[in-house]
Amino acid sequence: MSIQNHVTSTAMLIVLAVTHVPMATPQSAADRTQPLGAARLTGRVVASDNGGPVRHAYVMLSGSTRSRPSGPAASISRNTETDDTGDFVFANLPAGSYYVTVDPVKAFVRPSRSKSAEVAEGQTAHMTFRVERTGAIEGRVADENGDGVLRVQVALVQRINFGGYIKIDASGLSATTDDRGTFRIFNVPPGEYYVVASYEPPRQDIKPLPRLGYANTYHPNSVTLDAARSVVVRPARTTERVDVALRTRPLVKISVRAVNSNGVPLDKEARLSLHRRDATFLKTSMRLPQLPRDGTFIFDDIMPGDYYLIVASSQRLEEAAYVNVTVADKDLSLNVQTNTGARVSGRVLVDGVPLTADSGVGYVSVWAHRSWAHLGISYAEVPRSELRSTDRFELRGLRGPMVLEANIGTGTLVSIKRAGQIIAGNALDLIGTETIDDVVIEFTKKMAGLEVAITGTGAIDPEPVLIALFSDDPSLWAQGHLQYARATAAPKSGERTPDSHITLPSMVPGRYRIIAIPDPEISYPEDTAILEKLRPLALPVTLVEGQPAQISIGVAKLGR
Repeated sequence: MSIQNHVTSTAMLIVLAVTHVPMATPQSAADRTQPLGAARLTGRVVASDNGGPVRHAYVMLSGSTRSRPSGPAASISRNTETDDTGDFVFANLPAGSYYVTVDPVKAFVRPSRSKSAEVAEGQTAHMTFRVERTGAIEGRVADENGDGVLRVQVALVQRINFGGYIKIDASGLSATTDDRGTFRIFNVPPGEYYVVASYEPPRQDIKPLPRLGYANTYHPNSVTLDAARSVVVRPARTTERVDVALRTRPLVKISVRAVNSNGVPLDKEARLSLHRRDATFLKTSMRLPQLPRDGTFIFDDIMPGDYYLIVASSQRLEEAAYVNVTVADKDLSLNVQTNTGARVSGRVLVDGVPLTADSGVGYVSVWAHRSWAHLGISYAEVPRSELRSTDRFELRGLRGPMVLEANIGTGTLVSIKRAGQIIAGNALDLIGTETIDDVVIEFTKKMAGLEVAITGTGAIDPEPVLIALFSDDPSLWAQGHLQYARATAAPKSGERTPDSHITLPSMVPGRYRIIAIPDPEISYPEDTAILEKLRPLALPVTLVEGQPAQISIGVAKLGR
């Protein structure tokens, strides 16, 4: 199955996030157009290790006033920065509900969550942000002779442990080596990482044969993630001597002759990209070809490995092709024909009965999207199928790995099946010329709700947590029987926070398991192997139609 994005169409708790905006005074011209009041919201930003002040951190406030007899609630947005003591003040606020987000200066980790507060007229609310210091990684990248290599990109790949299941995720942090081959990546949040060096050879008109190049190499000298050695970054510490010895590999040329469905060669409007199946996306994971010569597109200096090739007739995607490619140590020639895409159709049932205008569910929407793991230029853009009075749907233009999803106005999804097998959350691998007409999508108007309270862990501040609610039956771990939500555990004081008591969106009645774990701060997990790890620690809960259930859960501590 996608905590990259996420398990297909899982219901999500949307937490308000405030984007970074240029710093302004606490009472800018924009502020003066907003309602004023006599409430105040004050706070302090301090380092989590020693309580020292964090100066000049951006602080952003967003929220709304309470409804007034004179009119509806009004939106409020302000920003400021901390002073030399780490304090900030938002004065002259009307009574209302507010979220505050902190963006500290470098050397500190930005808190992943906003804090919220209710402020009454004439009253003052106070909050404290404790932010963790970042660390750094230093090392050297050398060739097979021990000489430093210039202009190598060194990237960090995050290694996250879900109770023994390892999740790999891009960190977005990288650096480039200098003339000695040395690098330093700073402002790194504490955690565990793999270090990978990627080198793109400069283009040359005259190339030696056979052409050799440096493979993506993980610390200390592995071309695969399985044999790589991870490193740990600690707050305010530099992890030193994280060296990488580059490995050489032959470089090959891939020639692609591409034609459309009528056999006409594609021209300069065509869009091609070659994607290596790396554990996570790296700078060198996607390659673009040279401009076509006589209808042939050339990818130079390609490492051996597994790839997928996307060929689109133009950026308008009238036609496209998705091709799996395995590259060995010899030049490769491919003939690719684009297509208009596969057709997928089927029926929609509501509680076992075909959908009609009298079903009383409002609307039904069916769509398909490419797998979240596939980046780069698009290989399929599929219009939604919107239904109101018919039980038949049809989707056109599918190719490559595609995931079907469906939604309903009043009700919830039970299953998406093909030939009796559940396919919800699983990608269909399509060439683009198929006709599939045996998909059955079933919804139900019988729904059950669940209110969840997350008890504290003894932490001073509310702790961000991830909630997973999933069917007791592993065969149903897909859309309709699986939800993820983000919330907070109550602080040590036991004070209730807005996000420590949440109501999950309605689910299909049945037996479930629920668990709250410290938030790993990544996208929702796609792989059901994660749920296998969580299942023994999760609490059972039964959801009954029309009877909202309530449950109080603590935060599970996952082993390694």
